[in-house]
Amino acid sequence: MNRTIGFFLSSLICLLVLVGCSDKEEDVAGEFLLGNFGFTPNENETYHIVVPIEWTGKEPVNIVSLELIKGEEEPITLEEDGISYEFFGADPLKTTGIYGDSDIGDLTNLKNLVIDGEGKLVLKLKTSKVQADNERRVKIKFSINSKEIEKIVKWKTLEQLTTKQQGN
Repeated sequence: MNRTIGFFLSSLICLLVLVGCSDKEEDVAGEFLLGNFGFTPNENETYHIVVPIEWTGKEPVNIVSLELIKGEEEPITLEEDGISYEFFGADPLKTTGIYGDSDIGDLTNLKNLVIDGEGKLVLKLKTSKVQADNERRVKIKFSINSKEIEKIVKWKTLEQLTTKQQGN
């Protein structure tokens, strides 16, 4: 009798492990890569960073939202972190780089931006006093075939972002 119960429990555990593993295998194959920039913005000025974004997966993705986070997915805010931001889509042919308010040109709504291999994003950024923080990340929500997925992406530009005080 004990052998039967042991066999049953072993089989049940194996089945649960296989089910758990199969869910992870269904996770979308592919990563997001964001272009890096080394710059030190002035406090209380607005910048637009045109960033290349690459999706390494085989199928195109629809971007649903992008959010700057830190630590355990805590949102980045102007009050606590000195960073105010918005994301936009950009024409894939737009030159990457850092633009001021007057020379950025047209911005497109980020909602349902399709990335098929490579694309461009615009991060509109206003900073007050910002120190480097290795815990900052970008949370990207996207969909493939109507399935919504979320990935947390390391981005050196965001981790190393600091401001210089005006007058220095």
